[in-house]
Amino acid sequence: MKLRWCGTAAVMLESDGYRIVFDPFLGMPLARKPFERERLTAVFRTADAVLVTHGHFDHIHDIPELYHNSDIEIYATDTPCKTLRAHGVDPDKLRLIAPGDSLALNGFRIQVYQGRHCRFDLGVVKQTLCKADTLRHPKRLLELWRLNKQYDENGETLFYEIEAEGKRIQLMGSMGMDLSTEYPLSADALILPFQGTGDPSATVAPIVDKLQPRRIYLDHYDDAFPPLSSQIATSGFVGRMFRQGIPCVAMKQGREYII
Repeated sequence: MKLRWCGTAAVMLESDGYRIVFDPFLGMPLARKPFERERLTAVFRTADAVLVTHGHFDHIHDIPELYHNSDIEIYATDTPCKTLRAHGVDPDKLRLIAPGDSLALNGFRIQVYQGRHCRFDLGVVKQTLCKADTLRHPKRLLELWRLNKQYDENGETLFYEIEAEGKRIQLMGSMGMDLSTEYPLSADALILPFQGTGDPSATVAPIVDKLQPRRIYLDHYDDAFPPLSSQIATSGFVGRMFRQGIPCVAMKQGREYII
């Protein structure tokens, strides 16, 4: 099975030529680079199905533009489905899913679990307000904050377990778990977002302790929509995981990984 990180929480899994993309997002950099946007658009449009983890703008904002001339099926919970319909997505393309559902997509079998979005704490608020980009572009921060309010998560963050080629991959849309949900343990790989609190290493430590994955791939640590986002240092956490006997990779955008 092939894994590719496309920035933010956008991940593509491929098995036997069938491709699933999770949370496709083109990014909102302060200085747009059209050629990068075009390249990423081309990658996303090779997908055979789209799965959404939750409805925040950095997970679904670009779906209407990416797939407006496509008959691709988009799987999401109720709130992001409503948001996508409001932004022009054909309702016939949307497939409503909920925790407890099982999906069979070509060679992939996907189990849907309730997840939980991380809570933005005082640490991440302070870091954001004190950034140089925030001081240079205060209106931009306000615009992104308002945009985020238009794209409601509504407690519907999902946790996916994907099986293909004899491997189990767990994918989280945000670094939080639902306390009342029993998750499978010891997956072959955990795709783990690494942004959203003042101390991501401390936030994800109990998640790793609980799930005990055999390998970790970090995503969502990039500065995709400054100044609301940041580039998060990952080397300390990666080193800590290796010392605990868990191989951990901070994925590089566009690079292909074999699971």
